[in-house]
Amino acid sequence: MRTTSGAIDATANPQPPAAGDQLLRAMTDLLVRQRPATAADALRALRRDYPDIPLALRIAALRAGAR
Repeated sequence: MRTTSGAIDATANPQPPAAGDQLLRAMTDLLVRQRPATAADALRALRRDYPDIPLALRIAALRAGAR
């Protein structure tokens, strides 16, 4: 949204969290709960619980969960 001066007002319409962010959080939460022993076990768990999610997102969840 723009103010009367033409500047963008970022507080006027805050954006909700992206669906991808929520999905990534859910996948990392799964990894925290299950505590897989290896990366292969973690990817297997993510593939089992999120079969329609692309591999790139499952890897992103694995990397985020490793932090």
